[in-house]
Amino acid sequence: MLLGRILGWLLLALAMLALGGDGLRWLESGRLMLISLRDFWMHFHPEGPALLQSLLPPVVWDPAMVAILAAPAGLVLGGLGLVLLILFRRQPPKRRQRFGALA
Repeated sequence: MLLGRILGWLLLALAMLALGGDGLRWLESGRLMLISLRDFWMHFHPEGPALLQSLLPPVVWDPAMVAILAAPAGLVLGGLGLVLLILFRRQPPKRRQRFGALA
């Protein structure tokens, strides 16, 4: 549970980093150009996408992963982070049943 929340917050922070870079590029050039997940990943680990492609079968790589890696990084990372935060959110404490005169 805790690991899922930490990973969710980390993905949200990376999404904010990607969106912040997109915003700065927008201010510099005057055009909004969102960075793809593949390009964002290449900034941190240049061999990462090629390594993932060698690990996955071509059936999974071509339709699914190519589309995901071409999507805007802020949207993919933010969406995945929100899903993880919702799935692993803290559950409210259960109310105990009271018996007798306190009920």
